[in-house]
Amino acid sequence: MANATADYGFTPVKAYSGELRQIRCAVAAGYGTALFVGDPVSLDGSGFNGRPTVRVAPDDTSTVMIFGVIVGFEATGPDSLTTLHSLASTADTVIVQPTLPGVVFRVNTSGATGASQNDIGLRFDHVATAGTALTGRSNYALDMGDDATAGSATSNGWLLIGFDDRPDNEYSTTLATDTINIDLLVTCVESSWANGNGVA
Repeated sequence: MANATADYGFTPVKAYSGELRQIRCAVAAGYGTALFVGDPVSLDGSGFNGRPTVRVAPDDTSTVMIFGVIVGFEATGPDSLTTLHSLASTADTVIVQPTLPGVVFRVNTSGATGASQNDIGLRFDHVATAGTALTGRSNYALDMGDDATAGSATSNGWLLIGFDDRPDNEYSTTLATDTINIDLLVTCVESSWANGNGVA
């Protein structure tokens, strides 16, 4: 059975160096882009109420570090208890999973390119269309081929370390054969938390 098409952003899975711990961050009222659960974010270069502000990390991470991944939104009052995403140009508090060394994220492949076992150990950037307001989910995926540098051994923001080992996540056992819509396991190598290490 073919894997389902599911661009849902990045989901923290586990941490090899301890527990998964999130932090509260702010979104500036003047930031004109909506944010969704699963979006990778970078620092916005300022703070609000003593917390760092964040914005969506651009698809090309060669000039910016990835600070974390959004895992939720904090209600601002009784009328926002069911908030699923952050509207554009709206001050919000977001819950972020930092891209600390050793933290592993699950993400789907982009488009029709898919991934093969030969891609494990290579580096890729992320790519997205706008998230879905109905579900609050991101549409980010790992850029498997649209970017000319996809699959580089020395550049791009995410290191592909394996496939998610689940019965419903089927992949070809032929090393060079791509499987479309496969769930991947990645770790961030262009992270704000690694002092810039990994940037080519």
